[in-house]
This record gives sequence, structure tokens and C-alpha cells, in this order.
Amino acid sequence: MLQKPRSKTLVVLCGLLAAAQFAAAQDITPQQKQRILKRFPQADRNGDGELSAEEIAPIRERLEKAQRMRSKKPKQTQNQPKGPVPTHANLQYGDHKNAVMDVWLADSNEPTPIVVAIHGGGFKGGDKSKYHGCSELQACLKKGVSFASINYRFRDEDPRGILACLHDSKRAIQFIRHHASQWNIDKTRVAAYGGSAGAGTTLWLACHDDMADPDSTDPVQRESSRIVVGGLLATQATYDVLQWKDILPLKEPWTSEMEKASEPDILVAYGVQSMDELNSEKGKAIRKERDMLAWMSSDDPPIWMKNNMRGGPVATNDQNHRNHHPEHVACIKKRADEVGMQTVAIAPAIGLTPQPEISMIDFFLKHLGVN
Repeated sequence: MLQKPRSKTLVVLCGLLAAAQFAAAQDITPQQKQRILKRFPQADRNGDGELSAEEIAPIRERLEKAQRMRSKKPKQTQNQPKGPVPTHANLQYGDHKNAVMDVWLADSNEPTPIVVAIHGGGFKGGDKSKYHGCSELQACLKKGVSFASINYRFRDEDPRGILACLHDSKRAIQFIRHHASQWNIDKTRVAAYGGSAGAGTTLWLACHDDMADPDSTDPVQRESSRIVVGGLLATQATYDVLQWKDILPLKEPWTSEMEKASEPDILVAYGVQSMDELNSEKGKAIRKERDMLAWMSSDDPPIWMKNNMRGGPVATNDQNHRNHHPEHVACIKKRADEVGMQTVAIAPAIGLTPQPEISMIDFFLKHLGVN
């Protein structure tokens, strides 16, 4: 029996056997026959090392059938939206091309809470379309809660590095509040969540002092940047990454050589020109601004966080393990307990298994006052 051609093989062989070009097997050159024979050795039924018209015919029929089936399938476009259509799509909220959001407004006679999703990607990639059709979106709309998913500039697109990404997300929260009356949103019930970089951003928004500027000529900037509940999936504890060597169980002691190897990435992330500048008074202020642990206080909103990654020692060259190690969650929980901030921390690999375990969306609905 002939093997079913793979998609890549189909593309190649359809070029050889396209019906419009080859009406009969004798139209195929000897070189093309050898390529077909190499892919379909079973087609040589008599074992003479050559393909006759009768031996090629079944292959032609199979490929032409596959072509017909492919032509009947609807064409998919990249990042094609899934789930419900946004009320507002690709709405510009800031001064950068990536500062856009999608908004789904819940059908309600009363002002609704809103949940804002912030995608991950190391502040170097990712897209808001990740949350189109997600379970949180579906659950929110079902419960009369509006939903938004945002994009933001990447860290290499602005000299401030990660801080520029954080401030885009901050403005997105303010932009939503600015449109609260128009969108039937209750601006006192704004939540946010995300994964990885989106989780760290959510933690930064939750813990940072309110960044509203009441004297700004921009009405958006006059709105509050605070959220009332946050959700963190595979978060980082702080964006003062020089603290990570004290947070994570490294396999090898942190050395100056390791720091030098990480230096280019660190400089871009912080928006500084050298490690000397990072360790200066200016650099210390930059690091503090991005240090969520330093901003945490008792008046910060409740946080739900979950991490399913393995624990154990971290190899310094294992970026994924380093960025998403469950000890980040443990560090946040420890600091939150110290300042009196409410958290739910789930990280089975390091023994954080609260019972009963509440889901993030149920945690949100509870703190948004939704039954």
C-alpha cells in the first residue's frame, strides 16, 4: 500500500504531477521519476527500478485527490480571531503602533466590571489574539463581565526597555477607565491577569502606587492605574533581575563571569548603557521602579498565582526554568504575608497546594462582587 504523502511532500510532488502540466506519465522527465521513486519506493511493483505509466497512475490519483480536498478547506489567516467578535477591535490606546486593544463589552443594564488580559513573550513577542476565545473571556461575558486583551510595545522598541512595556499596560488600564461611561464599565472594578511577562506586568500594576497624574493635560493620564484583583500565571517575582540570584536555587554560584554573559540582555531590559550605570544612583532608581517586591504593601489588591513548572536547582543557561521557576511564587507569597497582602499561591512542585483550590476566574468573580 502506498504511504499517505505528508503535507510538505505533497507540495513538492504536486509540482511534479500537477494535472495541468502532465496529462500522461510519459510527460515526466527521468529525473522527476527518480524523485518520485525515492519518495514512493513501493510504487515500483515489479522491482525494475523504473516507474511505468501504470505504476505512476495511483500516485497521480492520490495527489490530485489531496489537492481537491485542500482546495475545499476554508483558508485560514494568521491570528484569525476565535470566539466572539470584539465590540472594539485594534483600538489604539497609546502613541505606539503596538499600543492597541480588543474590547468585549458585556450585555448589561448596569455598569460592568472588566478583566484585562496581558500577553506574555518576554517583552519581546506575543500578541493579544492569544486570548481570543479563551475560557476566561467566555466565563466573563457569561457572568456579565466585560473583557479586554491588549498589545504593547516590545522592550527593544524603546530606550526605556521593559519600563516602556509596563507603562503601555498602565496606560491601557487608564484608557479603559477614561471610556468607562461610554462603555458602561464600572471603573472601580478593573482586574488584570496574564502569563509570564503579562503576569509580572499584572503584579507591577497591582503593587505600584497609583500612577494617575491629576494635573496632566491628557485626560487618560488623570485616571487611576490601580487594579482591584490580579491573576499571575508563571510570573516573575521582580524585574530587578539582579535579585534573582538570591531568589532562585542556582546550580552554580553566581559569578562575575555569569553576570558579564548576561550583560547585553540586562542593559537592553533596563535601558542603560553599562553595568556601572545600572549600579549608580540612577540605576538603583531604575531597578526600584521595576521591583514589584519593593512596591508591595497592605493596601494592595488580592492576588491569585499559579505555577506548574518543576522546582529544583536552576542551570544559569536554562532561561525558561529561570524565568518561570516556582520559587518566584514562593518569594511573592512570603513578601505578601509580611506586608499583609492577600494571596492564593499554587505551586505544587514546591509544596504550595491550598485546599480547596480556587480557580482564577472564581477568585476574580468573588473580588469583583459578581455572583
